[in-house]
Amino acid sequence: MATEGIQLRLVDQAVMATLDRIERLAENPASIMASIASFLVSRTQRHFQTETGPSGKWKPLSPRTAAGRIGRRRRGTDHILRDTTRLYSSITGESSDSEAVVGTNLIYGAIHQLGGDVKIPAREQDIHLGRTNRGKRFVRASAKRKETMRVNIGAHTISIPARPYLYLDDEDETEICEIVEDAFRAEADGAGP
Repeated sequence: MATEGIQLRLVDQAVMATLDRIERLAENPASIMASIASFLVSRTQRHFQTETGPSGKWKPLSPRTAAGRIGRRRRGTDHILRDTTRLYSSITGESSDSEAVVGTNLIYGAIHQLGGDVKIPAREQDIHLGRTNRGKRFVRASAKRKETMRVNIGAHTISIPARPYLYLDDEDETEICEIVEDAFRAEADGAGP
């Protein structure tokens, strides 16, 4: 710097304090990551509610699966992957200083996310039949006046289509950037997270 001339040196304690707060937040963004993890959980649950993946609507249930739902709380083709709400309710988020994670601990969560084939081995099973005016039909084991038969069920494969629920789209990425910006803005304003 030139020794001649004039200069104005500004050392503002408020500005320095604000920069210190922003620097501390940047070095330890745990609170930001916790907010992002919470957002990811709500967004993932929204994917279940709208039944959409990154490429659009999920493939509908097969007619056989939908027919098997008759008599349950959620009937037919509604509420794909939310028949019992176990998978939906298992979505959790975790965070640390450097990452935000969302996922499920249910072993079958992966096959619904990625799709695949499930090989069912051959087995024996009891079936229960009741008489109606139109012939026999399946009834519960607790039904009165039923006929119980032991049947052999051959080995078979069930194909489950991919129904991705863990993903980020452009809107999600924009929202995550806004979460980060809001946290730094709050620090700059002195409000802090």
